Amino acid sequence: MTEVLQDRERLREIAALRLTEPDVQHILRDVCAEASKALGVPMGMVTVVLDDAQLFAGQHGLSGWLQEAGGTPAEWAFCRYTVASKAPFIVNDAATHPLVQDSPLFTQDGLRCYAGIPLVTSRGHAIGSFCVAGTTPREFSEMEIQKLQRYASETMRRLETRRVELQP
Repeated sequence: MTEVLQDRERLREIAALRLTEPDVQHILRDVCAEASKALGVPMGMVTVVLDDAQLFAGQHGLSGWLQEAGGTPAEWAFCRYTVASKAPFIVNDAATHPLVQDSPLFTQDGLRCYAGIPLVTSRGHAIGSFCVAGTTPREFSEMEIQKLQRYASETMRRLETRRVELQP
């Protein structure tokens, strides 16, 4: 997994998308709120997973230190599994999921459910995740996963269109 996160081409791809600019964050914040509401969970996020950190490029519903910090160490991130596999990563209950049950996001912050869809660029690099999360266990239906996939696809389309527009 570390090899995927440290891939230089993937990291260059992230930089080219300019995800920290205010106009991008506004777009992402709105779509995160929409997804959170549509799926009935308190948190929606567009994350970018770097080699050693997860950043919240857009978010809705985060509070406390997570909102203030704007990210987490990569080793805590549920999204790192989404990025490494380039496949949806679903956690119905973090308390019983072997990959995340020791993450401080569960043990300290109470994150219990998570559904993440990889954000994959047209060049094939998984840069992060479009995800929703909550503090109570729950199962995500196939229809909800498909809805998240549509949000992820639309988000990548908008980000890549913007990248093309910004190139000299």
